[in-house]
Amino acid sequence: MRFLILLLFISGTSFAATPMETLLNLPIEKRVKEFTDLAGGDKFLRNVAFDKRYGLQARWRALTTMGRWDAALFRHELDRALTSGEWFMRNAALIALQSDERARAVNWSMRLLDDPALVVRTQAVRNLIALDAREAEPKLWEKMFAGTNFHGQESLWVRIHIAEALATFASPQRTRSFQRMLMDPDERLHKWAILGLETATGFKIGDKSEPLEVRRDQWLARLGAQEI
Repeated sequence: MRFLILLLFISGTSFAATPMETLLNLPIEKRVKEFTDLAGGDKFLRNVAFDKRYGLQARWRALTTMGRWDAALFRHELDRALTSGEWFMRNAALIALQSDERARAVNWSMRLLDDPALVVRTQAVRNLIALDAREAEPKLWEKMFAGTNFHGQESLWVRIHIAEALATFASPQRTRSFQRMLMDPDERLHKWAILGLETATGFKIGDKSEPLEVRRDQWLARLGAQEI
């Protein structure tokens, strides 16, 4: 929820400015059309993205506009943003990368699973889901239980997104890993663990109309619940 609120804040705030700057307030599709039709639009976006006199919202929107326009055209800028010391620049560049060459987008997204900013790590996972990046499965399992994705004993929200990715990419050899997820204290992971088990084993227990924890207990009984 906090991740959604943050992105709504980034995308929803308006700012008074010059006519060109005002275009950054438009929805993404209209924004791209306006800038591609505008002489010097590309130069303006490049300037805004890295000019700290502009606010976070303007710079974030400039980068995401570049990606939707033509990520390959703006690769130099995206690479610069992906290594920026400012978390929102890395976040915006990851979103922009979704329109770039798949191998490049997957590579950067996997790298930024280690980012210090939680919102950036979460966007990296969302990218991997969108790109159907099954090659990222081993690293995603590593990150599911990594200490960086906990605050003390509290499970951070990025783990829910990782669980969704792993359920999507589920392979038969991961049955015990999904069992571990199903036994996790964070109950938000359990529906993804069940989906992953269904995909990995080709077997379904119970009915989706049943309470989640009933289905969880049925799966644990079948698997022979044990400490892993």
